[in-house]
Amino acid sequence: MPDYIYTYNPLYMEKKILVPTNFSKQSWNALIFAMNLYKKHPCTFYLINVYQSQGFLSDAIPLGRKNSDENSEKETSEKGLDRMMKGLGFRKENPKHQFETISIQDNLINGIQDNADKLGIDLIILGAKGDSAGINVSHDNKISKISEEIEKCPVLVIPEDYVLKTGKDLEIVFPSNFRIPFKQKELIPLVELSNSLGASVRVLYINTENKPLSPEQEEIKGELAKHFSDIPFAFHNLTQTTPSTGVHIFIESRECDLLALYQRKQGFFSRLFQHKRSNELNFDPRLPVLILKEYE
Repeated sequence: MPDYIYTYNPLYMEKKILVPTNFSKQSWNALIFAMNLYKKHPCTFYLINVYQSQGFLSDAIPLGRKNSDENSEKETSEKGLDRMMKGLGFRKENPKHQFETISIQDNLINGIQDNADKLGIDLIILGAKGDSAGINVSHDNKISKISEEIEKCPVLVIPEDYVLKTGKDLEIVFPSNFRIPFKQKELIPLVELSNSLGASVRVLYINTENKPLSPEQEEIKGELAKHFSDIPFAFHNLTQTTPSTGVHIFIESRECDLLALYQRKQGFFSRLFQHKRSNELNFDPRLPVLILKEYE
């Protein structure tokens, strides 16, 4: 059977979603966004707080009067998670959703990665502070570190101030240079995101040298079309521009709703966010970003 054919309906498979939290507004908003995104899916949401992780609790919502005897880091972590669970109790119950909490003392990246591996997590959802995703590595923040360093598990980053538009057809931009073939499991999160939102995928090719596609690129483009055969999608081209500028222009001109990026150690993602020229360091999407991970 060809690699690209889906043999299951994702709406009937339980999803396991990991939501790192520091008890801030943005992490709570990310959880609510995730619940709405997967409202048709049976889901277990794992709320994880990794404490003693170089200030990851620095933006936390105050939990009350601090006392050295009663509010150790572990107690602060557990109380914060308990407060979130109580907050969820006031929301309309979705019988398809279950919630579990994880309080762990560890390095932030290790704590998230270890639990993602152990629990078989399908998606990590992060809440970014402010109006941008904060994934540009030049920012050197927690969001950029998690999105860059976590392996073999896709990451969805939700800007704190972002609200999905209503009354329009949603679009997910997916830049690709068609140089390395994709594996089916690497693209499943994007296909499921498209299904969940009823959104079309706009595959964007940035033709920096204004040259025709090579035979190998045409083949990879054709395989990508097969991967997306069950969702609405279209191919788009931009010429004579840089990757970051091209993606930004496309998003702005079409008022796109989400951005999907495929992260390889060497490839488009690296050029988009790790280029050393100053004019390549300003791109920081002001919309949710799904970061797809490479599988060996």
